[in-house]
Amino acid sequence: MSETLHTIGADGRRTRAEDARGGTGGPGTPPAPPATTPPWRRLARRWPTILGTWLLVLVAALVAGLLWPPSYQATASMTVSPSAVNPLTGASGTEEVEMQTEMATMASQRITTRAAALLQDVPVEDADPALAQELVEQLETAAPDDTQVLRVTVTAGDPNQAAERANALAEAYLADRAEDVRTTADDTLKRIDESIAGLERSDDDAYSLRQLREQRTALALISPTPGRVISEATPPEQPSSAGLLLFLAGGLAGGLLLGALAGALRERADHTVRRPDRLAEVTGTPVVVLRSEDDADGALELLRRLAQDQGRAVPRPGSRIAVHSARPGQAAVVVNALDEVLTSWGGSIELVGADTLAETVGPMAGPDWPEFDDAPPALLAAVVPPRAGVAELAALADRVDGVVLAVEPRGDRRRFGSLFARLAGRGAAVVPAFVAQRQARTEPAPAHAAQD
Repeated sequence: MSETLHTIGADGRRTRAEDARGGTGGPGTPPAPPATTPPWRRLARRWPTILGTWLLVLVAALVAGLLWPPSYQATASMTVSPSAVNPLTGASGTEEVEMQTEMATMASQRITTRAAALLQDVPVEDADPALAQELVEQLETAAPDDTQVLRVTVTAGDPNQAAERANALAEAYLADRAEDVRTTADDTLKRIDESIAGLERSDDDAYSLRQLREQRTALALISPTPGRVISEATPPEQPSSAGLLLFLAGGLAGGLLLGALAGALRERADHTVRRPDRLAEVTGTPVVVLRSEDDADGALELLRRLAQDQGRAVPRPGSRIAVHSARPGQAAVVVNALDEVLTSWGGSIELVGADTLAETVGPMAGPDWPEFDDAPPALLAAVVPPRAGVAELAALADRVDGVVLAVEPRGDRRRFGSLFARLAGRGAAVVPAFVAQRQARTEPAPAHAAQD
């Protein structure tokens, strides 16, 4: 207990009056508004939630990295030539290939079925449809801009399988295009043969007949090229899937982000008081922290707050205060703490009922402290039960000198804020008190009153 509280005599009583009033002489100054706690600091106080979430995500990432099967990618590249045959020259045209169409063709069921037949070494009609569908799911196609190069990439769990399937798809695609070229050439030859037969029957245009025969000869001799493989797929040496280090990095970053989010949600959803700063947020006024019934500094601060206005009489003889809490234990802690301080000053505290407290006449003098320097401090206190309603507390606040609203860390912050808002601004000074001790060691009793 501080030296001030143990001082005896007139000087001690004068110091006591100044301490309780908040300064030397004159009225005490009103408490400053509570400092706003930065959001990052409120979030940091949720470090158990943040740390727990971070560790959970990190462990999940580690397990996923260890169990995630590796995957390998192999790519085959080929050039794509126009498949249209010029009926005049019998050669492939020089027009550009529509690569988006060729990419879609590569990923079609027709090409994957042909590739499955190549992998199984069976005719196309006997190819396994399940393997063809698996190839559709495994392949990716790409075409660099302004080129006629087509790339097919296969992702598989085995590097050799990935390369084998990529090469089979490339071979199947080029074989399919070669069939299209041959079909186009055969259709052109058929039309030329029909034209030649018609001219031979009429024998009217020898020049046109000679031209058609030359075209047919040229077309029959050429073999248009649908494209060629320029880079075969080879088995990759390293997996392309995310490795353990990448999983851990993702777990570290993702866990921190999810932990911060979980902490923010926990802070927002938590309606308990937990800390004095959270209580100050709902009351808009500084909160007196009373750690235990032996906390003399907290009790002295409580007396200062009760006497913050010029007209307050606490703790002059006959001062009346009401103590209310959602749990009886917190109110008892407040009364015991005030009792210990007043006893050290040579004063006393007397417990009375709420009805008696409301009917008692207040201090017998004006508000000036010097008139009471030689009088021991005394309080009449009533512990208002938790079941008391707001209307009852409001009526009592109009008849007493001070009201102490005590709450424990697990108290309901919203209920406390609503109650404080209903009582603040009435006749009595309403002081919020954050009581860390859940239960008083002994129930308060009017022992000093009995001694008198």
